Amino acid sequence: MTLKDKEEKLINILKCFKSCAVAFSGGTDSTLLLYYLSKLNIKTKAYTFHSYLYPDSELKDAENTAILLNIEHKIIYIEPLEMIENIKYNPKERCYICKKYMFSMLKTMAENDGCDTIIEGSNYDDRKDFRPGFKAVQEAGALSPLDMAALTKEDIRNLLKQADLDYNKPSFACYFSRFPYNIEISKEMIEIISKSECYIHSLGFNSVRVRYHNQTARIEASENHIKDIINNKEIRSKIITYLKSLGFIFVCMDLEEYKTGSMNRLI
Repeated sequence: MTLKDKEEKLINILKCFKSCAVAFSGGTDSTLLLYYLSKLNIKTKAYTFHSYLYPDSELKDAENTAILLNIEHKIIYIEPLEMIENIKYNPKERCYICKKYMFSMLKTMAENDGCDTIIEGSNYDDRKDFRPGFKAVQEAGALSPLDMAALTKEDIRNLLKQADLDYNKPSFACYFSRFPYNIEISKEMIEIISKSECYIHSLGFNSVRVRYHNQTARIEASENHIKDIINNKEIRSKIITYLKSLGFIFVCMDLEEYKTGSMNRLI
C-alpha cells in the first residue's frame, strides 16, 4: 500500500468511532491519532499517565500538543513502584503488568467520561519487537488504528511532516527499559538514570540512552552522536565526570548505534 492508501484506511477506521479515549503519551504515534481525530471532528479525550518514569519534558510536550489540537486532556499522576504490584522487580512481563494497570484505569475513566472507544498508538513496526504490553491493550478492549492501517514509524513521521507537526521527536520508552530484567529497581536508581540522560541531552545529544549495569553506565547513541562524543575530549570529560558524580564507577560508550529495546537481547 502507498502512504496515501494507508492514510485513507486510517481515516476510514477512525470515522467508525463516535467518541474516543486516547492513551496519549505525547509521542509521534499518539499525536498522529489526535491530529486525525481533531481533523475529523470526532469527540475525543486524551489521557496521559505521568510519573518519575518519564522526564517532565514529555508531559509538557503532551500538554502543548493537546492544546494545539484543541483536544480535552486529562493527566493521571501515578507512583509505579508503590502502586503496581511486583513492578519494582522489573520482570520480563513488566510492560504487560504496567499497561494492564493503566488500561484498567483508563477503561473506567473512559466509561465515566462517555467515551465509547479506547485507542492507543501502537504502530505496524511494533510487531517486530518484544511487546508484552500489547496483550494488556487487547485485554482492555482498546484498539490500535495505526497498526490496523499498517502504518510504520516512517509513515507516521511523514504524515506528521505533511501536517506541519513535530515529526522528528525521538521515541521515548520509560526508564524501566534502561535496566536489565529481573533486578530490583529503586526510585533512587531511576533518578540516577534520569539525571544522566537529561545531562547528556543538555549537551545537545538527544538520541541517547544510558543503560544501567550495576556500577557501569553504558551509553547508547545515534551514529552521529557516537562520533561527536568520542571525538570531543571536553564533552567526554564532562559526561564521565557527571555520571561518576552520580555513583557510577565505569562510564562506557556502546559502539553499536542506539536501537530501541536493546535490553530485550538479554531475554
